[in-house]
Amino acid sequence: MKTEKDIRKFFQDNKIPVPKDDVFMADLVRQIDLLPVPASLNGVDKEKIQENMRILALIREALRKRYRRQAVKTLIIDIVLCSVLFVAVYFLLPRLSEGSSVVQFVLAWKNLIFGAMCLGVLAFSFSQTGMMKV
Repeated sequence: MKTEKDIRKFFQDNKIPVPKDDVFMADLVRQIDLLPVPASLNGVDKEKIQENMRILALIREALRKRYRRQAVKTLIIDIVLCSVLFVAVYFLLPRLSEGSSVVQFVLAWKNLIFGAMCLGVLAFSFSQTGMMKV
């Protein structure tokens, strides 16, 4: 088994001689320039890249505004639907509660039922706007 000392000696004995002047770097750059260039990078125009970046920024801003409008629209629809449900349950159920055991059960558990209905409305509206993929 080789020790760390033996490995270091091997690397020192077999290292590539690098001159102290700039000839090595100039030759390295020359050899890199001789390498083939992929077709997708050949003749890349910096102005075209900047134009594509500008178009991408415009698309991102348009999508951000669209999703913001969808979120506000969904929130407003949810508030309206939940308010209508609340008003219907709050004012209609006490009048019907005199004789029915079902209505008595609904009155006892109205908060839980109302919460479940609100969550259902919220899930339905999110699925309709495309913001939630199920």
